Amino acid sequence: LFGIAAASAETPSLEEQAQALSEAAVGNQLPSVQLTDPDGHSVQLASLGQKPLLVALIYTGCTDVCPTILESLKPAVEIAREALGEDSFTVVTIGFDTYNDTPDRMRSFARERGIRADNWLFLAGTAGGVRKLADATGFSIVPSAGGFDHMAQVSIFDSDGRLYQQVRGSLFSPPAIVEPLKDLMFGQRSSVLTVE
Repeated sequence: LFGIAAASAETPSLEEQAQALSEAAVGNQLPSVQLTDPDGHSVQLASLGQKPLLVALIYTGCTDVCPTILESLKPAVEIAREALGEDSFTVVTIGFDTYNDTPDRMRSFARERGIRADNWLFLAGTAGGVRKLADATGFSIVPSAGGFDHMAQVSIFDSDGRLYQQVRGSLFSPPAIVEPLKDLMFGQRSSVLTVE
């Protein structure tokens, strides 16, 4: 989930700290952050919270974890749309490497993965906006020599903009996405907060 080992037996590893931060974020409100779509239009993140929202933070320079997250997420989203309806939820992928993750790079990243759905937005943001979103989702980012070490997760927000569940890991089965969305749509909230 997070590519850094523990410093010692007494100190929690960065991975353990990242998981705790991710879990503690459940219940947080979606922040009001202004982002930019690939066509240069401004998107207010909080305005998307009228229905369930899936948020995945990635960086376009990633050649391993980030593409894997989206390749795992794509079939889960397709199954969820078939089961729950095309417009029943929105997916947002946001570049956290704000210097490099421009609107054009986000468009290319989506195109390379064959993602062209209307309700799946690829957005760029400012450093301050991405930091607010990372804090709200409990998303850990640590710069490294090869780019970034970061949490592999998809955050699921309810229609009131509250973080309902974290789905952690770069590979997950479709039910990990479909079941929380069904819970939210049919008012049957689960006691499970995090899926790994």
